[in-house]
Amino acid sequence: MNTKGLDRALKALSPYLGDLVICGAWAWYLYRRCLAPPRWIPQEFTRDLDCVGGERLPVRDTRLFDRLTANEFEWVPRGSATPPVAHFAWPDKDNAEVEIEFLVPARGDGSRPIVELQPGLTAQALPHLEILTESPLELMIDDKSPVATELRFRGSVRLPRVGHFVIQKALIHARRGRDEQVKDLFYVVELLDRENGLSAGALEDVSVADGRWKSGVDRLAAVLDKRAGERPFLIAVAEQYPVERRPPTTYLEREIRAWLTNLQEARRGGPRPSDQ
Repeated sequence: MNTKGLDRALKALSPYLGDLVICGAWAWYLYRRCLAPPRWIPQEFTRDLDCVGGERLPVRDTRLFDRLTANEFEWVPRGSATPPVAHFAWPDKDNAEVEIEFLVPARGDGSRPIVELQPGLTAQALPHLEILTESPLELMIDDKSPVATELRFRGSVRLPRVGHFVIQKALIHARRGRDEQVKDLFYVVELLDRENGLSAGALEDVSVADGRWKSGVDRLAAVLDKRAGERPFLIAVAEQYPVERRPPTTYLEREIRAWLTNLQEARRGGPRPSDQ
């Protein structure tokens, strides 16, 4: 984990943070640090800062490409498309402490894999991102924030609702590689673990989403049920923890199945449990 890179990115993005939703591993980190009781969290995870926005990003005084380069981010083109997908690495692509990538929800026909948000600024269009931008959370980072000593940045950031984050991980599960599937499920299980204080909130979000996003909730239940019964997969998830804090697979399976039971009850209209 490198909060120095996150801090640099948030400062560079600051005029545009109201237009973007931070997703991926850094969203998980901010959930755990700012919305949950103070507990241990892993110290090593991705450098990627994924930002979801719309297909057009209004210019806020200065083009975002110019702001990023002015803050010493290096433009790194990826892929063979024209224009290419753009990543922005700081301090440079060979020694990156953080890499920013911009994403937009894909259109139904998949006709626009790359979208130009502003002149010179491209985003990758991917399916199943819409849910991340639905009623996002507004998180204020100020002097009273749990991350105040880690970040110099002060301001508001937008994150997906916790339950929406969990649903989206299930929606993309099948198209991810094995290592990515393991890492994604690790983040999901961490959020659903009752000891971490976010399980009930995730259940509330998922239950509310069950109307518009029913197929996503069905997929979430199916993925969790399947993986909870696969001991080799649970072993791989457990190995995301350092040895001294590694939970047994029986614990992971118990937490997953307990949450699924609560979800099933909530979908039937029953009472929703708290994290207490």
